[in-house]
Amino acid sequence: MILAQWYEQYKKFSISFRAKYFKPILKLLADLKITPNQITTFRLFFIIPIAYCFITESIWGVFVFYVLFWLFDLFDGALARYLNQTSDKGRFLDTLVDNFMYGVLMVGMIHLQLAWLWLLALNLVLEYLVQILGMIIRQPKLQSDWLFKAEANLPYFKSISHVGIFLFLLGFNFLNFIYYFLNLALAGLAVYFYIQIKNKDLNIDSK
Repeated sequence: MILAQWYEQYKKFSISFRAKYFKPILKLLADLKITPNQITTFRLFFIIPIAYCFITESIWGVFVFYVLFWLFDLFDGALARYLNQTSDKGRFLDTLVDNFMYGVLMVGMIHLQLAWLWLLALNLVLEYLVQILGMIIRQPKLQSDWLFKAEANLPYFKSISHVGIFLFLLGFNFLNFIYYFLNLALAGLAVYFYIQIKNKDLNIDSK
């Protein structure tokens, strides 16, 4: 897939950029004995102010704390690589926190009715479904140092959602349009992954 190839190139660039320019901060975090998993877990605390901002209908407040949540995401993986402590357990925790926060975001948007409710609810279901199917496909291919290999699958779909929210804050409401086509893409990908899994099962049974 072209988008998947683009994302892999972006991920390599991001990793090398952070390794080079975040080194002073990473050294400080290492000296303070802060672990990558502690940073990942700390990001969960942003749920409280984000939920409060949704309740008080402060969209800009949601945006500010959500940006802070993702800024901290830049450091847990970078610190793990700096300390040579990368692990599938850490990747699983990072993926779990990312997806949990995305769920909070979608539920908050449903609460405020920022877009058609069925579009937002369907997006949340499809996003999680694609993540699960993607992990199932990867399991036989990748060795794991934990229970299983858990990696964020095709996260640029979330990025498209984030762009839509940012445009909404600027006064351009394309949320229904964005989530309609985003859901179509996710549904198509879910079907594609499902067919791959079924074909793999058939090949195993025929041996």
